[in-house]
Amino acid sequence: MLPTPTNVRSRYTKQYKEKGMANLERAIHDSALKFKNLPTRAKFLFGSSLVVSVLFYGFIIRSFFKNDLMDEHFLETDKCPACYGMSACGQFFYDRVKFTGWSKLRFLDRVNIKNVHFADHQALNSVVIKKLSHDSEIQAIDDKICSDGNRPAGCDIARVIYITNTAQTLKKGPIQPETLKGEASMFTCGSYRLLDRLWHYYKERLKKKEIFFRDKIQLWYISMVNTEPLMLQTFPASEGWPFPEYYGACGRFMMVEDTGRPLGDFYHASFEKRADIAYQIMKIADKMTNNEEQFALYWTDLTYENLSVDAAGKVKVIDLENIIVVDLMAIAATKPKGWDEFLESPFDECGGKNCLGFSTAKLCSHVNSDHNYYAACRNILSQYANEDGKPGGLLHDMPDHARDYWDLEHLLNECARPQTVHGRIKVKDKLISAFENLMSDPNVDVNVLDEAMEDKHENRFFKKAGKDEE
Repeated sequence: MLPTPTNVRSRYTKQYKEKGMANLERAIHDSALKFKNLPTRAKFLFGSSLVVSVLFYGFIIRSFFKNDLMDEHFLETDKCPACYGMSACGQFFYDRVKFTGWSKLRFLDRVNIKNVHFADHQALNSVVIKKLSHDSEIQAIDDKICSDGNRPAGCDIARVIYITNTAQTLKKGPIQPETLKGEASMFTCGSYRLLDRLWHYYKERLKKKEIFFRDKIQLWYISMVNTEPLMLQTFPASEGWPFPEYYGACGRFMMVEDTGRPLGDFYHASFEKRADIAYQIMKIADKMTNNEEQFALYWTDLTYENLSVDAAGKVKVIDLENIIVVDLMAIAATKPKGWDEFLESPFDECGGKNCLGFSTAKLCSHVNSDHNYYAACRNILSQYANEDGKPGGLLHDMPDHARDYWDLEHLLNECARPQTVHGRIKVKDKLISAFENLMSDPNVDVNVLDEAMEDKHENRFFKKAGKDEE
């Protein structure tokens, strides 16, 4: 071992410590003197910038070290049963789910109006965390419940919700479809069969085979905020419904599958890719209109933000808040006036913008309707679609072979704004067939094109013959 030099002074000796402290005190004194001599305005600006810097970097540091999904105050679990459920709380509290990206920064919640966040799950990878409504809207519902319980706004919602007038009715018997009814939502045309199906799939029940008072209270609360979690559970992705998979809820947040990028990101994609998306949208409209379960699910609000496309190119409906569910078996059983007459949705110019006109009463009383095809063509696919920044619809800049061989422009126009009786139903299968061919390869087989041309000329012959007969 080398001998320790005797002539080397330790940096930690008393002499050096005292000298260092003296230098630090002198530097602080000089800085304080300089700050004291600054003009008042400069002092204010310096102090303000210092406070802002501390807060900003404090938020940044906090976001890396604290997982808000483990915080019961943030999740608002203390407000249950005025919440969406507790089935995902175990995953949150055991640190299996963490916010990612901008979703980590809480001060951005003020501008995140829809309260949609992104997170990583240890087993499921990317997931979406939704609060389902803006904070002010949720607060308004809480205040309404306080009023129903004869309590002032800001009451203890978890306690008061049990003593509201509505809750007392729910305590006496089973919940009724009318209790959950909204203006344009899942239970607008509610039926007992739909309610039975919901209870069968509902993951937030305290016990699988029993329905408790708390379950009914919670269901009532969700229906007032947003019926999307109920839709996702009642019509699950695991059974082929074109919706995200529901992973559970904790307090006032629910966790669902991340289904990829919004449809708007594909507005400038290749025409073949857009034809593939259009094909899937029409198939979704078909599934929601005609299915073995005998429930028609009608879009009442359809925009690019309501649809997403995942990495595999699969399209899903990601906003289910305003979907109306119609029990076709209930209509056939009660037979309201005109129930078996075909219901056609009338075209509306809407001042050149996107919109969807509909009659709730008519949708609730007819077993056959073209409304979903109208929604898809009117607001997304045809030239009539005119969302801000996306003129001409998803299928804008149509290539010649799509227009000439597949008669695509005419079919889309007839779907959005039919010129013949039952025009949408007549062309919807031809549209699906055209999309199926166009999405595969622009250089399609000549024989297939010849067949398409024959169909096109045949369609025009019948249209002309119909006019001559009139």
